[in-house]
Amino acid sequence: MSTLEKKKDKEEDEEIVEKIDLEQLKEEKEVSEEKLKLIKASIEGLEITEEDLKATMPIVAISSKEDISKEQRAVLEVEFEDSLPKWVKAPWMYIRPKKESQVESWLESWSAIVLDHSRIFVIHIININELRSEFPFKNSKVSKRLTIEQVREIVDQLVKQNIAKWLDEKTKTRARIYWKANEEWADELLDFMIETGRVVEIHSLFDLTQLEEKWSNLPADDLILVCEMLVEKKVARWLNKDKTIIQFEADKVF
Repeated sequence: MSTLEKKKDKEEDEEIVEKIDLEQLKEEKEVSEEKLKLIKASIEGLEITEEDLKATMPIVAISSKEDISKEQRAVLEVEFEDSLPKWVKAPWMYIRPKKESQVESWLESWSAIVLDHSRIFVIHIININELRSEFPFKNSKVSKRLTIEQVREIVDQLVKQNIAKWLDEKTKTRARIYWKANEEWADELLDFMIETGRVVEIHSLFDLTQLEEKWSNLPADDLILVCEMLVEKKVARWLNKDKTIIQFEADKVF
């Protein structure tokens, strides 16, 4: 994006915020004093402290299987194991094929399991060291375990397909797994707001992370991107220049 385009976007954001009628907002919406303070500061161009802004920012968290209860985990483990192909019991599948003609198929088979594992356990960011300690990547029944390099190559396969992205290109230990596209998350978030009646409320990004939905623990950057997609569709708008408080346009979604 050019400097001119960035300047234009910034001016458009400021213009949108300046058009907000604070009194009408207070009258029509249930909005906390903390949010009103930030919205007013954005309108008036006042300085906002990091501490004030922090209260509206999404939490930076990495989801894992430990984030769910033992009962939930047990149910998901059964679902995951039921989804596994029979070949996980074959010791030879833990050995990278020597014939290049067979490597692609081997990578595709394992990358599909990484994708299913992330989807079923609702994990958006994986650590390959932790992943290879999980079944079936570590399979005590056949005394086999994928190596770090094997797991790395398997994730690379997902990266090539634009289904994953390394978060640390040099070490390649953490990766964002896109088992569902951000466009789909945007649709689901809006549907949830409509179905629960929250579409008439004002939300901070932090509020969204507390709703215990599958999109609630999206990485912060992705959650912002998902909200931005709804803003671009004209079904929501940012209420502050820092883009941490969002209002859904109820009259445009019904």
